[in-house]
Amino acid sequence: MIADKISTTDIRSIGKDGTLEVTLPDYKSCMSAKNLVTYTKNMYPREDGMTYTCSINRDTHTIIIKVVSPDEANRKLR
Repeated sequence: MIADKISTTDIRSIGKDGTLEVTLPDYKSCMSAKNLVTYTKNMYPREDGMTYTCSINRDTHTIIIKVVSPDEANRKLR
């Protein structure tokens, strides 16, 4: 999907084990979308116990938002 921006309704409409791939105009838009995913995760927790993860492709300005179980979430340990 190609869009200028994404919204919380776009993120919340992703089904269980679903993926949303969006190409945005620039890298700043991707970072803003990533922050929106974090906001959505905290303010609107999923009722099915799943969580959101996202990754950004800097070259194509594409963000991929996935719905995964908390055990499968790839978290960096510090």
